[in-house]
Order: sequence, then structure tokens, then C-alpha cells
Amino acid sequence: MRKQIDKIKVSAGEDLLAFIPHMVGYWPERSIVCIGMSGKRLRATMRLDLPPDDPAVDLARFAAIAASQLASDVEADGCLIAIFGDEDWLSPETPPHAQVHKALCMAFEEFELPVRDSWFVGVNHWRSLECDDAQCCPWPGKDNASIKESFVNAEFIFRGSMVRNSPREQIKDLVALRDPKFAEAVTAAGTDLKGPLALAGSGAHQLAVTLGAWEYSLSRWPVTPDPAMAAYLLASLAEGTVRDAVIVALAATPRHAMAGAAALGLVPLDSDNVKVPRNWHGGNQASGSEIHLDNIPDEEILLAGEDFARILVGEVAPGANAAGRRGAGAGSAAVSSAGTGGPDWARLDVAEPLLQFLAGSTQSADKAPVLCLLGWIQWCKGHGTWAGSYFQACQDHQPGYRLASMLEQLLAAGHIAECAKNPRTAWRGYGEKEAPDEAA
Repeated sequence: MRKQIDKIKVSAGEDLLAFIPHMVGYWPERSIVCIGMSGKRLRATMRLDLPPDDPAVDLARFAAIAASQLASDVEADGCLIAIFGDEDWLSPETPPHAQVHKALCMAFEEFELPVRDSWFVGVNHWRSLECDDAQCCPWPGKDNASIKESFVNAEFIFRGSMVRNSPREQIKDLVALRDPKFAEAVTAAGTDLKGPLALAGSGAHQLAVTLGAWEYSLSRWPVTPDPAMAAYLLASLAEGTVRDAVIVALAATPRHAMAGAAALGLVPLDSDNVKVPRNWHGGNQASGSEIHLDNIPDEEILLAGEDFARILVGEVAPGANAAGRRGAGAGSAAVSSAGTGGPDWARLDVAEPLLQFLAGSTQSADKAPVLCLLGWIQWCKGHGTWAGSYFQACQDHQPGYRLASMLEQLLAAGHIAECAKNPRTAWRGYGEKEAPDEAA
């Protein structure tokens, strides 16, 4: 849910429908879009895939999950529904997806979010699902061009908003190989790193250096890593514990990630013979950014251990903020500026383009963990379509990649990260984004 700075008056169906692609970022296909309302104010927007036309699908359960998610906004007291199909509604006797619409209306009523209006948007025409009077709403409905020509669409475009391609198409562009010569240099630089980091990346000394390398790269962005550092960061994610620690470090602090992994017994002792991200002229690029356990109090380690798993599944983790406020140690940073235990979105907003850069630096299997991390960020934002597209791309590079598969299953079950449902911890955008505020 985003803060609404400048109100836009919405008075017609085409205005409400024009609002949707600007909020989700693209024109939905085979989708259900639900918009919460508080009085006449528009609240959260939620997009779902249309369930398959299969009698075995439990529509009541599907609708109940959708209603429960929108009902997590305690200020909402009603909702609007738009169904985007792949055909037009040509016959009054056969409304498309009628059973889905009925199940949604019943479920939202049970959650005290009565449906105030609903529409069907076909390939070429749209019309209200609440009116089948041909004199009031002539068949086959209004032309979809009326949506693009509406006041709300013009206002959004004037304010710089754009409706783009589907997330899957955008992701292809965002993580496409950018520079084949750079990628060749990354591959060459990673030859001596992949084996050792995959086998012993979670050792205490090695993990300290690895988290330091990620923090160094994060702090320097938008200066891009050189091939040696890019190769190092990519190779480091081959080990599951390290990958999870990197996620926690990006969402909180490297100190909290190191402490949490240690508390869970995931950090074995190792030797001082560790792999470092080398400079072109020798030495360790991340020198001075390492995180050492002997500098972290036992109480903080225990607290971080409780937070570690919570952060990975998108739950609110209060300890992360306590550790961040203490802020001792290299690479530490305040976590949520609101002090609420959510992800540090300022850090993740920097991490996202860094990860996209790394994904665009390789076409090998080491691209998969990076795509999974990008999907995890989108999942924490509550952007299920984007998250699912990243998880699918991840599994295209490494079929059966476990974390992506597990998170994709959570998405399929309708599970939304807790931090995305809590207004205090939800992502608020890269900047303050204006939204229509009232429906007449």
C-alpha cells in the first residue's frame, strides 16, 4: 500500500480499470484484480491468476485465500473486482468465469468486504458484471480503447507512469547477458573459486570474507563490480547456507546474518586459508568489510538466530532492528527506518540492481541463485507475479532449484510474505507513487 500524495478523482468504470495496469505495472492477462476500499478511498491492489477451467479446482478455497489476503488491511471495508479474460462476453446468458465471480463475492462477503462493483475485461470490450441490461449496458460492452482514453490513464501518463510488458518479458530484458566479453572474463575469474566456495563457503572465516564482499559491493553501487568481484559474488551463492546468509545480510545487516547463521549452528570452524575477491593488482577487494563473530555479544547472536528463519520466509523479525540500532561492527546498518522489524528496503532497493547486474554477467548455472534472490525480493514486496516469473527463470537455469521451488509452492498456495501485508513494513516503492484516491 502506497502513500497517496495527490488525489485523483475516479468516477467511471473506465477510470477504475485504467488505474489497474498502472498499479500492477502491466496490462493483466487471464487475471483477477481485487482492490480494497475504505469508504470511497482505494486501498491495496491484489492480482491473481485466473484459476484453470477445471472442475477439480476448489473455487471456494481459492476465493477464501484471496479474501483473507485483502482482509489483512484492517482499514478496508469493501472491494472492487476486475476479471481479465482472453475472450469477450458476447452472450448475456453465459457470463465468463461466472462461478469464479460468484465464489469471490461470497468469500469477500464472509470477510466483511462486500463487493461494491465488478467488471469483466475481454480482448476487445469490457462491461460491468453487475448489469446485464442491454439498454443500460449495450452488448458486447464498451471498447477497451475507452480505458486508454480515460482521464485517469491520461493523468498517470502525465505524471510519468508507464504500462509495460508482462513481468516475464521484462525480466528477460533485465537479466539478459549484457557484455559477452565481460561474461567471459567473469567465467575465467571464477574458475578457481567455484569449487572451494561451493564446498566450504560457510566456514567462519570464509563466510566473514564473503559477507564483507557483498557489503563492499553494495556500498559502492552504482559502481559495478569488476569481473573478479562479480565472479566471486556469483560463486559464493553456490552454497545454500551462504545464499541464505546473503539474503539476511541484504535485508538486515551482514552482522545480523553472520550472528544468525552461527546461532543456528550453520557456521563451522575453518582455516584461515580462505578465498578472497582479488584486486587486479593483488590483495583482497573487500578487506576491512569482514564480519567477525568474536565481536558479537552472545545475546545478539541468540536474537539473530531467532530472526534468521523469519527473515527468509518474509516474516516481521523484531530482533533485526534491535541489532541494527546497536550497530556495532563493520558493515552494520540500521535496518527498518521505522523500527518495525521489516526488511531494510533502502538496502534491498540497492541490492536489486546489483543482483540484476550479476544475473546479466553470466549464462551459466550460477545465474540461478541470483534469479532466486531477485524473486525473493519481489515476494517480500508482495509482487507475486514478478516473484513467480523470477522463480521460473531460476529453474530454467537450474531445474528443481530447491529454494525457488519451495517459494513457488508458497505462492501457489496463496501465501503472501507477512512483511508485505503489514503497512508498517511493506515496500512503499522506489519513490512516492501517486495513486487514485477516491471512487465516486
